Amino acid sequence: MAVRYYWGKPNDVIKWYLRGILHLSAASKQTYIEKTGAEPGNLPRLLKLLEALDEIFDNTATDTIALLCLRYVELLSIPDTSELTGLTNSQISKRTGKIMKKAKEIIAKA
Repeated sequence: MAVRYYWGKPNDVIKWYLRGILHLSAASKQTYIEKTGAEPGNLPRLLKLLEALDEIFDNTATDTIALLCLRYVELLSIPDTSELTGLTNSQISKRTGKIMKKAKEIIAKA
């Protein structure tokens, strides 16, 4: 039997959560550009950023994505996440830290 999460498949939740934030920014810029005829500015970089984030999360284990959902979608602290999952604080930090570090590096380059 498959593991079920009440907020959906972890891969989809975290990817779409982060993509949603970036997509809103890109969509508002694109609308502004279309209405005013302004220069595209950093819109192409934002679209590349979305693709790069997709690559990171497509290659991440479901358990790690589930931890990311608890930490960043549900906004639980590391001790609260530890209590729910039975993992130690350092295990949670290591698993979520690596992925978020990569994501932050990609975002910083954009």
